[in-house]
Amino acid sequence: MSSTSPTKRLRKHSQNEFISLMISSKRLPSSSYSQITDLNLSNLQLIKIDSFPFEALPKLASLDLSYNQLISINSDWSKSHENFVEKLNISHNKLETLIFLKDFKHIQHINITENLLGNNEKFLCLHLCPTIEHVIDSNYDTIEDNQLKLDQWLQIIETKIDRLWSMSYYDKYKQESSNDKNGHIVKKLLDDFHHAMIKIFEKQSNFSQIHLSPLANYLIGNKINELCFSLPKVQTRKTLKTHLTSEFNDLMNTKPNFEPIKFLRCHHTSDNDLTSISVRMSAFEPNASNHLLATCGGQKICFIDCDTSEVTHLYEVSSLRSTTMPIGRKIKDKNERPNTEYFSCLCWIEIQYEKEPLNVLAVGATNGHIYLLSHKWKIMFGHIELPNSSIACLTWHAGDPSTLVIGSYHSVRFLNIQSYIDRLGSFIRKKTSAAAQFDYIDSTAFVNKISSTQVYNFDNGDDSIMHITDLFFCPLSKHNIPLLVGTSSGLFVIQNQTPMRLTFPKSMCTIGEYIESIRLIDSQSHLIAINILGFDQICCFDLEQTLSNQQLHIVLTLPNPYRQIATKIAVCLTNNENDQIPTMSFECIIGSDHGSFYCHQSRMNQMNRKIKKPLFDTKRYEIVWPQVKNVTPPSILSASLNDNYLCLTTNNNLICIYKRK
Repeated sequence: MSSTSPTKRLRKHSQNEFISLMISSKRLPSSSYSQITDLNLSNLQLIKIDSFPFEALPKLASLDLSYNQLISINSDWSKSHENFVEKLNISHNKLETLIFLKDFKHIQHINITENLLGNNEKFLCLHLCPTIEHVIDSNYDTIEDNQLKLDQWLQIIETKIDRLWSMSYYDKYKQESSNDKNGHIVKKLLDDFHHAMIKIFEKQSNFSQIHLSPLANYLIGNKINELCFSLPKVQTRKTLKTHLTSEFNDLMNTKPNFEPIKFLRCHHTSDNDLTSISVRMSAFEPNASNHLLATCGGQKICFIDCDTSEVTHLYEVSSLRSTTMPIGRKIKDKNERPNTEYFSCLCWIEIQYEKEPLNVLAVGATNGHIYLLSHKWKIMFGHIELPNSSIACLTWHAGDPSTLVIGSYHSVRFLNIQSYIDRLGSFIRKKTSAAAQFDYIDSTAFVNKISSTQVYNFDNGDDSIMHITDLFFCPLSKHNIPLLVGTSSGLFVIQNQTPMRLTFPKSMCTIGEYIESIRLIDSQSHLIAINILGFDQICCFDLEQTLSNQQLHIVLTLPNPYRQIATKIAVCLTNNENDQIPTMSFECIIGSDHGSFYCHQSRMNQMNRKIKKPLFDTKRYEIVWPQVKNVTPPSILSASLNDNYLCLTTNNNLICIYKRK
């Protein structure tokens, strides 16, 4: 007998009787029903379901309850016995909540069209049933939009809710739970916490009227129970030799993990600016075995050997003059303000020189100057002036190592620096060994104002000011290498010499679109991560699909901590070669204000180039910073990550280095 024949016979002869027996009198059907895989119970004018004998239908995979008058389904209708339903159709009913899905562990497809469900119920069902892959609403699969809202919900849980509990409620709960014999005070305390959570959620436009959602209140109750029964470990005071909390060290016992190595302050010029210099950026030397780290900030560029945690060399410009000021002699003004120009950004590139790789570092400054350095030969071999400019970001062309691309104000400029590379080669041929410290090559001859090969200007179409914030090349093929341009007003791409704006999905409510940084997650899937100042999500999107319709095709969002100061994120792949199915795992480090940072560990299954079911673990880590009198905890400005080390730079001259175990 086929698995569908009982259903057909039931439908034809005794469906109403079957419903009456199964639902009303709770009698079991005959043994023939144990083979049913698809059950159609639509158009039966059902109003309420209190229980359902799933135990009599062990092979039931598809259940159709559409076109009834259902106003409620008991939340425990499947609690007594596990069901294996993968497809559920509850369309065209009068249901107000989906809390009855809480025991559906195998459901993949659900149709909720034409019910009385609020928007909060729709996306929270994904939290209740993480196996769901399709949510059909009005004949449209809303899984992506609902997943984005769920990611926002989880981000608030992981950041604001957990922090609120630990800072304002945990100590009170711990004290009252041992003293309150009747439990009244504890109940009032937890009710107050419940209302506080509701207020936090309802401040977000996506979660208005969350207090009216039965499913939201159920999940909030579960979260409160989780916090009550999983008390955090007590954190003890530590010496400066151990800079991380016990929570961080406990989590990092699972691979990969980090251990603190050293805090450095090396960008100041005197004790007066010991804690006032901002170390703007750091970057590891590419494809190098010595784990060399370059940092820029103030008037210095420092090179740090991470294996020894010592500054090996530094390059300093005693006075970064503005290009708008005359360089010649001038009369001193008693009221003259100190020079505020500084090194702002840097990037490495590996070029081939006579069959030997050579790493070159480009560093930009706010006065419009660019410096080209070779750490191996300890020389500054190029000094470029761009009049009326302030370098905010720069990058090397992914297909042409002689092209340097810089972002200044609202413009992106392409510079051909082949002549500088040729001069470096000429210098190397004459030298037998590197210098002991950094030096110029004929400094007067190497200050050049070179012309730009290409210039792109960006604007909003109105009088508002736009600034370039980050640049990144992502090769899609040998001849298709688009340039992503982050700005203070959104994300753009230059492809085939044509700039165009990339829009965000309508489901994402962004107060602003100040792109802080753009980072590559995976070159094979062309997965990109961006963080946005003032927006509570890090967006990970598929560039190839994004370019097809000029809208971000977001496959994963990660929590983005609230900050008032922009920060650069760091991303590093951590794939496991022993995985039996294609997976992609990566870490994302992002800094926050007040001496803390987040570590996101994400894992995705990849089947036929399609990313399925991303999972991530997110935790916030407090760092015990070296105490300096009258100095507030620092804000992290950038993070750099490789296979061995993590580096954080801050706005108070701190460089923090961690080693991966």
